[in-house]
Amino acid sequence: MGPTKSPINIFYRRHNDCEAKIVCVRSPEQTRAVLIIEDERSVADALKMILEDNGYYAAVAATGRTGIDEALRGLFCLTITDIDLSDMTGFDVIKAICRHNSGMRFIVITANKSDELIAQARNCGAVGVLLKPFMPSEILQIVGPTLANADC
Repeated sequence: MGPTKSPINIFYRRHNDCEAKIVCVRSPEQTRAVLIIEDERSVADALKMILEDNGYYAAVAATGRTGIDEALRGLFCLTITDIDLSDMTGFDVIKAICRHNSGMRFIVITANKSDELIAQARNCGAVGVLLKPFMPSEILQIVGPTLANADC
């Protein structure tokens, strides 16, 4: 098996009429980076611990706005967001991030077991829906394949 290729991002920066080409190679850690947007601290901490214990890098944002700002920094391939955040819905978060980063993958977490909400999450682009409470194995069964197939 040959060397693993890292995803490459190319940015162009203009300054004083000069244009510089900046190449950013993602490290293997960044391709396993997960952003958790959850305002319930105990759930956010549990998710972070589960992910980090299984070799993922995880960061937590407690509001939708903070989560969007973090996601747009470009360090994450996957965002796990709650639907009912204190400042906006998880659907609003997904829409805002997708406008700038179409390669981001999303998993939605919710305590609402309605088929309508689950269908709305799928229609909004979520690759998975986790119902609270969930087992660590359930999150890992979704995160692993999602990041393996991520194009970010």
